[in-house]
Amino acid sequence: MDIENKIALAVKGNEEAFSYVINLKKEDLYRTAYAFVKNKDDALDILQETVYKAYISIGKLRKPQYFNTWLTRILINNCKDFIRSKEKVIYLEDSKNCNEDSTRINVDEKLDLLYAIDKLEEKHRMVIILKYFQDLTINQIAETLGYPIGTVKTYLNKGLSQLRIYIGREII
Repeated sequence: MDIENKIALAVKGNEEAFSYVINLKKEDLYRTAYAFVKNKDDALDILQETVYKAYISIGKLRKPQYFNTWLTRILINNCKDFIRSKEKVIYLEDSKNCNEDSTRINVDEKLDLLYAIDKLEEKHRMVIILKYFQDLTINQIAETLGYPIGTVKTYLNKGLSQLRIYIGREII
C-alpha cells in the first residue's frame, strides 16, 4: 500500500495508518526541530507536541499529497512558539564525552554552524533548515512556507552567503 493511501486512511481515523506515516517522518522532523532549538530534549518535546497536534487535526487535511507540507508547517509553528516562550535561550549540549581531538573539532564545527544559522534572519534560517535539515526541495519549501519559488531561491542564496561570511569559508 502506498503512502498516500495510508495517509488517506489516517485522515479517516485509522490510528495504525497514522502511526505508520508518522514513523516514516519522525527522524526528519526531529532533525528539523533540533536545528531550531539546539537541544535534544526540547526537540523531542516539540516533536511530541507536533505529533499530538497532527493527530487531533488529521481529519482537517484535505489532500493526502500535502501531508508532508502540513506536518512540517505544524512543526515549524511549534518551534517558533517554543523559541518565543524561551526568549531565544540557546542550550548547548555538554561535550564531556568528546575525548578525541578530531571529534571535538567536528563538534565545534557543528556548533559554529548552528550558531551561524541562528544568527540569520528568520526567513533565511527557515529556508536553510528546511533545505538542509529536512531535505525538502525548493518547490516543497515554497509550498510549506507559502512563498513563491523565486523568493525561496533568493532567501536560500542570501542565507548561504551570510553563512559563508559568518563561518569564513565554504560550508555548504
